[in-house]
Amino acid sequence: MTHKEIAQARLLDILFENRNKEYGAYALRQGYNKRMLIALGAGVSVIALFVLFKSFSGSSTAGSNEPERKAMVIREYVMPPDKPKEPEKPKETPKPKTPVKAQAIPKVATVQFTSPPKITDNVKNPMPPVDVLPDKKIGTINTPGTPDSGLAKIPVRVPENGGGTGKNAGPSQPEPAFTVQEKDPEFPGGPEALKKFLSRYLNTPSELESGETKVVRVRFKVDKDGSVNAFEIMTSGGGEFDNEVLRVCKKMPRWIPAIQNGTHVPVSYVLPVTFIGLEE
Repeated sequence: MTHKEIAQARLLDILFENRNKEYGAYALRQGYNKRMLIALGAGVSVIALFVLFKSFSGSSTAGSNEPERKAMVIREYVMPPDKPKEPEKPKETPKPKTPVKAQAIPKVATVQFTSPPKITDNVKNPMPPVDVLPDKKIGTINTPGTPDSGLAKIPVRVPENGGGTGKNAGPSQPEPAFTVQEKDPEFPGGPEALKKFLSRYLNTPSELESGETKVVRVRFKVDKDGSVNAFEIMTSGGGEFDNEVLRVCKKMPRWIPAIQNGTHVPVSYVLPVTFIGLEE
């Protein structure tokens, strides 16, 4: 194209110079401006019609949108009267119970019983004779009291009418006396045999000064078959003395088991052992 033709030619002709103008791109670009104007006019027309329609419909229904006023009805509501409260029933005062007089339990006599390994003439608390032991319990101190019969008896209050609370209750029939069979565990041969056993097997583990004492209290269980076990030191006299007492106690033969209501039962027993220093 010459300079004159370029000045008069359109941009589309310059772009498709020496190209196939029969191809679809040339035809589409040639009618692009026309189609764009048609589409823009159609869009603006649709928007204008929509705005006119909304404005017309709003003006026609403006007078009919007033809310309807409903008549308010006021009703009178009468509250039901409160029910009168029922008077509270007077509480019944409990009848005083007749006091029961406490009855003192008789104090059983005890006798001090210790088992030193050696018995000499200068012992401060000598062993009591065997003939005073049958009616007393074994203890660590001497206390006065009633003789021990195996079980402390508690006095029982018996009704005067002889029993029975019914109207036609007559004198009660005599019942056979109940014999209480209870007995503490006992070393074979009694306390004297236990004292001899301890005196024979116990050895003083260390020298004690004259008059010096070491007290060891050991607790163990006497089972239903008389076997002794579960040894425990209650009062310690020192490691050597405790071990010596435990060593000898574990050699003890079977005891005579305790009896309660005629049946052998396991019982814990506390045995005091006293070591006394002797003069050389």
